[in-house]
Amino acid sequence: MALAGNSLKRFLEAYMREKGIRFYGCGGFTIESPETASGTPDESDLTPSALKRKSPTDIVIQVIITSGRLDQKELYRPKKVPEVWFWRKGKITLFHLGEQGYEPRNRSEFFPDLDLSVLKRYLDYDDQYDAVSELINAIRAGEL
Repeated sequence: MALAGNSLKRFLEAYMREKGIRFYGCGGFTIESPETASGTPDESDLTPSALKRKSPTDIVIQVIITSGRLDQKELYRPKKVPEVWFWRKGKITLFHLGEQGYEPRNRSEFFPDLDLSVLKRYLDYDDQYDAVSELINAIRAGEL
């Protein structure tokens, strides 16, 4: 399962590079506050917009292995992380922070042209290197 989060991170990096989107990988970071439990995303990225907002990140990727009672996305709300992506049981779920909290979305605010269902196809590959190579080919062919 940890490979899924790592693969998703590699796919986003390949997508951003191919599309000319500046980004800065910042890995995991610990969020702690008295009001919530602590947590660490598996991966995170920030774009220049996060640097302007002085946000810890724009996107966190969390791989869910067990089903706990804790609402994982709420860990990131105090830090106002705009997007939380979950990989659980072969499915990508994306939430965007809105006025009322995190709301499910079909598309990323940062990558509106990226179809998550197409991206998921590459997560099903057995080999990460081949999957990233095929994803890059699809981007160059205009499929993504």
